[in-house]
Amino acid sequence: MLISAPYMQPVVERFRAQLEEAGCELVVPPVDERLEEADLLGLVADLDGVICGDDRFTRRVMEAAPRLKVISKWGTGIDSIDREAAADLGIAVCNTPNAFS
Repeated sequence: MLISAPYMQPVVERFRAQLEEAGCELVVPPVDERLEEADLLGLVADLDGVICGDDRFTRRVMEAAPRLKVISKWGTGIDSIDREAAADLGIAVCNTPNAFS
């Protein structure tokens, strides 16, 4: 599971044990604002899931991730995710509408 949401990265260690007990292998790259397509292409090949911020999930990125099942956006806006490509590839797209309330 890729965790690239900048707001979540500082607290990953609080949840690491729970996630690993559930069978998640965490990938937590350093992120200042967002990961661009080129950054993601080097990370997604073996991912089943993502908790992201404003990362650029293009069709090309999703096609490079054959195991990917879900992209969960930490926040409300999902305009950086190609929802048509996700639907075509059977990838669920979710958000957290009250994350910043």
